[in-house]
Amino acid sequence: MAWISVHEQVVGGKLRTLAKELNCSQNEALGMLVTLWLWGINNADSEGKIIGATRADIAKVLYVGLNEEIDPLKAVDALITTGWIDLDTDLYLHDWGEWQEQWYKAMTAREKDKERKRRERAAKKLAPQQKAPPVKKEEPAISTSEPTIPQQPETKSKAEGYTKDFEEWWSVYPRKIGKGDAYKKYKTRIKDGWSPAEMLEAAQNYRTKVLNERTEQKFIKHPKTFLSDTTPFADFIKTGTPTVTTTGNNDDNPYADWEE
Repeated sequence: MAWISVHEQVVGGKLRTLAKELNCSQNEALGMLVTLWLWGINNADSEGKIIGATRADIAKVLYVGLNEEIDPLKAVDALITTGWIDLDTDLYLHDWGEWQEQWYKAMTAREKDKERKRRERAAKKLAPQQKAPPVKKEEPAISTSEPTIPQQPETKSKAEGYTKDFEEWWSVYPRKIGKGDAYKKYKTRIKDGWSPAEMLEAAQNYRTKVLNERTEQKFIKHPKTFLSDTTPFADFIKTGTPTVTTTGNNDDNPYADWEE
């Protein structure tokens, strides 16, 4: 049975903005969001990318139970305008990975449990076919040495944090959201052969573009999207491109953008 997480931070300024945009109550706006997110469980990947769906497809989903005075396509546009859906070549459910993290963890745990049980069943079927070798009885040896006290196994230290190169990259990138997911993508790109210097240059040049064009925050690529497998960051690796230094917002709170 599918389920979604609806955190109390949803009820705030951003939800009021959506309600005003559609001239409806906050409860109606919240109900529309819940409908969208339930649909997203089977129609979006773990990063929130809506698979093979257009604005019109989303409008059909919202149409059921929607106030007759609200046009479904207008509702989709309002969700994009107010930042509940991100438009970045494809359509993304905003901060989907952070909000529905528990769902994906539960699905991963369920799959691992199924695989464990499958191996156990296979081992039980194989066990009767295997004959254990005869046990050779030996006389116990008499030891004159002092008894040895068993040593406790060493406890592994807590996993270290982010690398210095990534922290430098993060300090430059113009949108601070989803740091953990961004770090995973960053490490993958490094393994692919991109150097830390190239990654830093791409972030600096993208920051320059965003600042010079005064791009609204909601239209700035998520870090994990900028570092995704399609390598959009490669377009910004141009040696000699000037950089702009400003004071950025280093708040890593994943809910900050929802509490606007």
